Amino acid sequence: MSFVEWIFLFGGLAVAGPVIAHLLARPRFRRLPFTMLRFLHTGQIESQSRRKLRDLLILLLRCAIIVLIAILFARPLLHVSRDPGQAGSIFFLGLDNSMSMAYSDPDGSYFDKMVDSAVDYIRTAQADPGAPAFNVCALASGDWVRDLSKEQALAEVKAMRIEPGSANVGNFLSGLSQASRTQHSGEDISVTVLSDFTPNILRQFVGIEEPVAVAGIDHKQVISSKPIDNAAIVDAHLVGFVDGKLSVNAAVVNYGQVEQNRRLTANVRTESSPPVEISLPANQRGIYQVQIDLGAAGQEQQFLPVELSLSGDDGLEEDDTFYLAVSVPGRKDINVLLAGDSANEMFLVKTAMDTLSRMNQYNTLNVRQVLTADLVRSDFGSADVVVCSTIAERLSYLSSSVQTFVNAGGRFVCFVTETIAQEAARQLWQRDVLAALPGSCFHERTYLEPKPCDSRAFGVDNVAAKSLTNYRVEEILLKGYLECKGHADSRCLWKLQNGSGFIYLKRYGRGMSILVNTSVDDSLGSLTKSNASVAFCRYLLGESSRVSEHSFVRDERVMLPISDAQASSAERKQFWVETCDGKKRRAAVVDSFLLVPDPAGIGWVKTLDEPATYAGVNLPQGETDMARPVAGELAGIMSRIFPEDVDKDVAEAGTFDDTKRMPLWRIFAWLIILLLLLEPVVANRLKR
Repeated sequence: MSFVEWIFLFGGLAVAGPVIAHLLARPRFRRLPFTMLRFLHTGQIESQSRRKLRDLLILLLRCAIIVLIAILFARPLLHVSRDPGQAGSIFFLGLDNSMSMAYSDPDGSYFDKMVDSAVDYIRTAQADPGAPAFNVCALASGDWVRDLSKEQALAEVKAMRIEPGSANVGNFLSGLSQASRTQHSGEDISVTVLSDFTPNILRQFVGIEEPVAVAGIDHKQVISSKPIDNAAIVDAHLVGFVDGKLSVNAAVVNYGQVEQNRRLTANVRTESSPPVEISLPANQRGIYQVQIDLGAAGQEQQFLPVELSLSGDDGLEEDDTFYLAVSVPGRKDINVLLAGDSANEMFLVKTAMDTLSRMNQYNTLNVRQVLTADLVRSDFGSADVVVCSTIAERLSYLSSSVQTFVNAGGRFVCFVTETIAQEAARQLWQRDVLAALPGSCFHERTYLEPKPCDSRAFGVDNVAAKSLTNYRVEEILLKGYLECKGHADSRCLWKLQNGSGFIYLKRYGRGMSILVNTSVDDSLGSLTKSNASVAFCRYLLGESSRVSEHSFVRDERVMLPISDAQASSAERKQFWVETCDGKKRRAAVVDSFLLVPDPAGIGWVKTLDEPATYAGVNLPQGETDMARPVAGELAGIMSRIFPEDVDKDVAEAGTFDDTKRMPLWRIFAWLIILLLLLEPVVANRLKR
């Protein structure tokens, strides 16, 4: 046995602690003359013997635990004699099956050439027939297949397929390092890496800091003997949707050595945009805008699967298409009811609402004002949003109406004043439609935090939250605030700089309730009088109807937006999506999104429910950059990462030519756990 970190063995000296404690804790008895004690002499001896035995066993257990912990940190290795017939080489193959390997020239694809090279390498390798000497790692998928015979390795390589993603060099090096630490000391590790060594892969190799000592390293760059011919759409973003015309900016890169003269078009189902001429010299990038006429937006929200494509052929077709889902909201009227104690109290909020209505081409805000004293039940039936200047006494008579309104999908927003109607607040709190219960008012100068607590909070407009940071809301003075107790089911979305809550949100049924810890006028603060009032009202009204895009990179988590009604039924309903490979998979609901566990390629991910919700999945930028590395530079990088002829007798102290090293830390860890459980059992049993 040997130890990797033998210095930790000195930790075993800590056993002196329990021994000293045991000696100091021994009871001291003072002998007193008393004649009747002779009848108890026998019982005294038995009691002392049992106590000594118990203390000795507990002491031994505690000392053993300390010693085992010291050995565990020292990382023990057991040297096991191996069969001399097992000596030989172990072969590790790192095969690049990323998307760039799909590039083809008249001589065939890079991937086919790599497979042929790997097959030739395995067939010529000096390995005993049937010996488990081959380990194959697919760099893009990260899948390891270990301890293969020559025949099994050949079958595995021939069955390999291209993965629509980037190669992960770190996963390959991690598995190789682990195998190097547990190998037979008499065996030699031979490594072979077959790849096109694009800039993306080369950067990963350059970033490797810890080398792996091997007996032999072989790398082959799979490249074309002809000039590279490849252009790619690497990115696309929505410009706008005006007068029924959808505008998209697309970034096109010439990754090859041949000038690209192509046409860029956008396709939405059966509609196509006029083609845009593209002329790109070698290794150049350009931004091009396409427009497609889709007609005016309807009354319902629709998701448009926009496919941007390049005409003509090059060496790699997969990066000639970009998938961009565009969400176009339907036109909708939103009825907003403002309830204040006086006609002028809600003037600033109404002005901000009118401004929002003029700015949004999809939502029209129909704003109506009433006095809180004149508020009746029928007002809630015709409103989508109700904004109250405070929790007034009138709301105690309308608490059931507020509950019905929120449960049906309404939005109840309530500001506060220095004094509120406690009975009304209590009734709303008991009906679970008050996000926070206001208490005492503190007349202290304070300020808002510059950003909300959650940048992707559900129920508010997070784009407006980003706009609020531009108005420097952290410099807007608040003259006071109320001490609020948040509901158990509510969330504090924004805080004051003193730690108190500023905005609370609670979902109830299909709707939600929001409490704002400031006044709607300037009695407690000047927020509604500032330039940020419009953005602040937009934040409270929830996500605005705007054209948005949904595009993801292959390695990102794909999230599909869902409606509030779908989110509220998540506990009762399962959601299924169709992934890029055409298969159906179950998705999880996270706030107002469907989380897709695996997009399974590049292309479209869509919901199975109608109307379908789309998201595009594309290749990472730079994945199909076919720039060739300098041969000398590549050789230097590989020799640094895989140094050969390293003196293992120095690096592996305590090893022998006929042994292999097996880590024992798991055994010692379980022994420690067992002794920790045994110690109280022994102590309790011997007390009886």
